[in-house]
Amino acid sequence: MAATKRLTIDALAEALMQRTGHAFADRQRLQRALTHASARSSHAGIDYERFEFLGDRVLGLVVADMLLAAYPDAAEGELSLRLNALVNA
Repeated sequence: MAATKRLTIDALAEALMQRTGHAFADRQRLQRALTHASARSSHAGIDYERFEFLGDRVLGLVVADMLLAAYPDAAEGELSLRLNALVNA
């Protein structure tokens, strides 16, 4: 059986910054955003719902931009259906 490689949250944040080419000014905020909500009990006081809200909006914006580029002649209704299918899948 192959050994499972586990990334620390620090390593994950670093990999994300390298992959995107973006250096986050507040690295702690990035680490919180990358931490699953189930870890909440060990991180009392951190409000993950706000990060989830922000992440949902960013995801929607990125997917909308992709759809507009991929389907330049599509009607709003078609784009909305496609966006919902991708984001809410």
